[in-house]
Amino acid sequence: MAQDKFQGFQVDGPETWTQFHLREFVTKPFGDYDVDIKIECCGVCSSDVHTINGGWGPQHFPLTVGHEIVGKALRVGPKVTLIKEGQRVGVGAQSYSCLECRQCKNNNETYCKKQLDTFGAVWPDTGIVTQGGYSSHVRTHEHWVFPIPDSIPSHIAAPMLCAGITSYSPLVRNGAGPGKKVAIVGLGGLGHFGVMFAKALGAETWVISRTHSKEEDAMKMGADGFLATSDKDWNVPHQMTFDLIISTANSFGDGFDLNSYLSLLDVHGRWISVGFPEEAELKIRPQDLNPNGCLIGASHLGSRKEMLEMFKLVDEKGIRSWVETVPLSAENLSKTVQRLHKNDVRYRFAMVDYDKVFGA
Repeated sequence: MAQDKFQGFQVDGPETWTQFHLREFVTKPFGDYDVDIKIECCGVCSSDVHTINGGWGPQHFPLTVGHEIVGKALRVGPKVTLIKEGQRVGVGAQSYSCLECRQCKNNNETYCKKQLDTFGAVWPDTGIVTQGGYSSHVRTHEHWVFPIPDSIPSHIAAPMLCAGITSYSPLVRNGAGPGKKVAIVGLGGLGHFGVMFAKALGAETWVISRTHSKEEDAMKMGADGFLATSDKDWNVPHQMTFDLIISTANSFGDGFDLNSYLSLLDVHGRWISVGFPEEAELKIRPQDLNPNGCLIGASHLGSRKEMLEMFKLVDEKGIRSWVETVPLSAENLSKTVQRLHKNDVRYRFAMVDYDKVFGA
């Protein structure tokens, strides 16, 4: 039986993580619930860099990364009901869950024990490795394919499919809204969505960053206040005034003092981590949580329900990603991932002009 193949830009391993090669790769057999998508653009996520440079450990190489995918549904399986052929759609960082377990049935499918990532995962029945969005097409289960509202340009929508939902989900799950005071730690790709979504949900929204260099941007995004941790006693005037802190930090750096941040939380306030620093370890003593009884947690992506709600909010409020577009090529991918590794972006990248590489 002939195997289906797509084309994509692949990396061979951490030693050559900045070198991309255009190749054919095998995709899984087309299933009854699958959707084939011709890709139009794809956001560039820090997860891509952590994966190909070895920061997150061993991977299945050669590998095409990219999981903020927007394109056109070219083919839908005979049992697909959620997506129509020809529809403009998006795919994020997850491409499969069992849809039968307790987690899946409770809109927690990102926590399914059988979940598969959009790239670098292995389909159990075939051994075929999932390949990401720096490619001509992607084949995905319909549950993980999302309609994009007409009002949102593709390059604006793309970064929302990972960075956006990663910031949106913990906000709504932890009660961000009118009467709540929320802080976003780190104004990067995730953080800039956190600010815009928290504000759109009606919360009083603050940004916490190391310096004041991004304060003007934060205010343009809708922030009500800004704290720089380089300022002396930066936390003291604001202790026990925040209901929720979302940490989007990609690194903590030397001298990071978690207790200073936790001191900001009101009684039973919540610290939720969504950033994944490669090197970071946090030491927590139970007694450090006693002064305000604060809670520490994390969040992973977001459900289909939340993704659709997020795009509805974006559509209604006119929210726009701060994104730099880059024409797709091996050379440009190399430059872009290196820039992202150095945090040289405000605040997301999206690879575009796929038709010039793969045809219309």
